[in-house]
Amino acid sequence: MLYINVHLFGGKGYRGEFLEYEAKALEVFRRHGGEVVVAYAPVPAADGAETPDEIQVLRIPDRKAFDAFMQDPVRMAMAAERDAVIRKTEVFFSETLILYGSAAR
Repeated sequence: MLYINVHLFGGKGYRGEFLEYEAKALEVFRRHGGEVVVAYAPVPAADGAETPDEIQVLRIPDRKAFDAFMQDPVRMAMAAERDAVIRKTEVFFSETLILYGSAAR
């Protein structure tokens, strides 16, 4: 299983502006076997530091499935829409879970 942590920063400076685009993109992601574990809007940093508008924790069977999602013609056709609403994306991948607490037993 490939786990993906995505930090999304809106393009026009207000939170949630890209929800419609993300709903469509995540539907394409699901067609490749992906799943949204959780998506949330983090509380802005108290010190004013840049905070993502949305953080997503996703999973997909493997890198091959993820690459197929990235090359999906439907997703690629939405590139201009994406560029209009998302100014920055940070993505982190892992195939290793760290089990704490009762899950470790």
